[in-house]
Amino acid sequence: MNCKGFTLIEMMVSMAIFSIMMSGIIAAFHEQLKLHSRQQKVSEMQQNARTAMHFMARELRMAGFDPTGMAGTGIRPVPNRHDAVTVSMDVTGGESDGIDNDGDGVADNRQEEACGDGTTDGANEIITYALKDGKLTRASAGGSPQTLAINIDALDFEYFGLNSQDPLCQNNCHLSIAGATANPDDIRIVQVSIISRSGIGSPAGRFHETDDTIYRNQVGKIILNKQTRPDRIRRLMLSTEIRLRNQGLR
Repeated sequence: MNCKGFTLIEMMVSMAIFSIMMSGIIAAFHEQLKLHSRQQKVSEMQQNARTAMHFMARELRMAGFDPTGMAGTGIRPVPNRHDAVTVSMDVTGGESDGIDNDGDGVADNRQEEACGDGTTDGANEIITYALKDGKLTRASAGGSPQTLAINIDALDFEYFGLNSQDPLCQNNCHLSIAGATANPDDIRIVQVSIISRSGIGSPAGRFHETDDTIYRNQVGKIILNKQTRPDRIRRLMLSTEIRLRNQGLR
């Protein structure tokens, strides 16, 4: 019978090999964990920006909706700010205005809740979007601003419409913020740009690239310049053009 065991040197060599193998496995596991975390942050960033853009686009399209012609609804740029806007629409109150809004022979039934009543005193009829401390906020009916999206580096509204000084461009004149604020009824189109970031910065590494991008909106204006302060944060920029279908109908 062979009763020989492992020598001390053999045991030490085996433990060293095992330790090296386990170190490699653990390092690979940690790297995959970091990669998964980064991918989650990127996914959250994309969802964050797209959700914010969806809400703003939907409500901007309704700006100026005024079925009775008495509510005075529309879009109101905030003076001297490209990162804030107020929109109003008359979309509630028809169930209690004493009028048969849907023409079914019965006034003030539940089917008329989505009909306007000539005022904008209902919930979600006056809405203000603004960028504050890296958050996109939405305030409804004069209430406190609620956070719609976090980790927002830039929000930009550009206005287009009528310009008596340049009639050749018809409804597509690029309006200054002063002109849009002074004559909001002339606005026909809004271009919205939003830049979202994937949380806090990350240390240097093989999966981390320095962001030194100059971000521009659709008219070429710089809305975020990372060349001056580059970092290792992933960003996503979305931009869309919204035609205000209810503007200019009065």
